[in-house]
Amino acid sequence: MSVTLKHLRAFVEVAHQGNFTRAAEALALSQPALTITINQFEDLLGVKLFDRTTRRVRLSGEGEDFLPTAVRLVEDFDAAISDIRAVAERRRGRVGIAALPSVAIHLLPQIVAKFTETYPRISVHLHDANASGIQRRVARNEVDFGIGSRWEEVSDLTFETLLRDPFGLVCRDDHPLGQSRTALGWRDLEGYPFLGLARDTGIRPLLNGIEALPDTVQSPQHEVSNIATLEGMLRAGLGITALPALAVPQAQPSKLVFRPLKDPVLQRDICAITRRGRSLSPAAQSLFELTLQEIRRRRMRGLPWASSNL
Repeated sequence: MSVTLKHLRAFVEVAHQGNFTRAAEALALSQPALTITINQFEDLLGVKLFDRTTRRVRLSGEGEDFLPTAVRLVEDFDAAISDIRAVAERRRGRVGIAALPSVAIHLLPQIVAKFTETYPRISVHLHDANASGIQRRVARNEVDFGIGSRWEEVSDLTFETLLRDPFGLVCRDDHPLGQSRTALGWRDLEGYPFLGLARDTGIRPLLNGIEALPDTVQSPQHEVSNIATLEGMLRAGLGITALPALAVPQAQPSKLVFRPLKDPVLQRDICAITRRGRSLSPAAQSLFELTLQEIRRRRMRGLPWASSNL
């Protein structure tokens, strides 16, 4: 037999009550059962914890020395159980998400707001990153899950497609292509200065997968690593670009326009990214499921993913 929490609780309660009868009532035990438990505990420790007489029960010297430790052990155990129950019941916790900036701006604020209404004591930590950064954060367990495009296949990660985000031309509204009202093909971009995104963004590899791209698109005149910089260069009239609809800058008043591209139609898969074989915490699972539900709801109702100027 080894020392158990039952022994510690019995010892602490008898010490506090100074009486076996009252301690047995507090522990919902019979007095003989409590006496047996204390005797077992003393036998296991090899010392007498109480000096007993027919009139009183008092701690022995060894019992007095041990009592603070026993109290701390019981309190630490109870606190740990309370904490884990709070996590299980979504009364406390933390959820980390890594997401593409476009997703973080257009989709997640409403989802997080709805989640916070239901679970006000769960904190949500949102990290925006490019496609490679999202996969890296999920793989390293820095966040609970990610929402982004599939940058590269990783055996330890799973990808669940949530929506498909169509590509289109993005340029200033006074650009000749921006003023066109006819459907545009990729070949129509030939000859115009093109602004490209770096390879780790997830957008550039998709563009490179199109056969017979115009030379100006294959070899951009300027290349940037984030959408904010790209927006500034677009507004300055330094060129045109091709982006998924969700990634189009939405600042108002907007001088930028989006024109769908065809021949071929190109779409970016937005995926939920999780670690293979690893379960989410209860809070993270609730937010994950709410995200899936909200995206499915919008998809079924045909709601726009970005603002109406797209």
